[in-house]
Amino acid sequence: MFFDEIMKEHINGNRIHVIPDNKIDKLQRALGSNCLNYMINQYALMIYGDNGKTTIIDKVLQRVIVDTLGKYRDNIHITIILDDDGVSYTDLKNNVLNKLQSISKDKSKFNPLSDFEEDNGSFIMKHPRSRGTLIIKLSTIPLSLEYQVAEKMVGVTCPHNSGILNNGARDALKYLVKEYYDGNEEKLIRDSATQFVGEIWVKEILRSISFR
Repeated sequence: MFFDEIMKEHINGNRIHVIPDNKIDKLQRALGSNCLNYMINQYALMIYGDNGKTTIIDKVLQRVIVDTLGKYRDNIHITIILDDDGVSYTDLKNNVLNKLQSISKDKSKFNPLSDFEEDNGSFIMKHPRSRGTLIIKLSTIPLSLEYQVAEKMVGVTCPHNSGILNNGARDALKYLVKEYYDGNEEKLIRDSATQFVGEIWVKEILRSISFR
């Protein structure tokens, strides 16, 4: 919801698919309907990993690569977005690198093996028979999206009650939803997106999908 709202102001007519890691079936339905193929022959996928780094890197990323690379002769730009939870960007990027290298060397996934390289901060995988390219980039959110939204919206709705953050972001969000949004958590999250214009981490995510 958050990234879907952010993208509305920046897609400039291009199609951006925002996919939570627990909704990967939506990607498969999109691929099955061929709705990703259109004239510019390139498009972007954003995958936000809110169910744990191990899940997004070890399972979801692999699944996306196997289900897309070679299926279309397009350039697919994939931005993986992770809560950093205090882990350095370098460490997280190395985790992604190791997984991609493993996939690129796995003959059960691609035979002959896919080409793999790192270029200017992005990882590039090319189908061995020139049937498409994946350009994969990692972006991170300081601490967590849940914390960022909670802190920002406490400051917007009840700046003199910042103590509600002491019990954690989850409890703070529950309080805000109940007191200010009539129980509508989606509305709170979508409203919060407008408050992050100019944030460095948001700009970095937007840059990662600005491939044209």
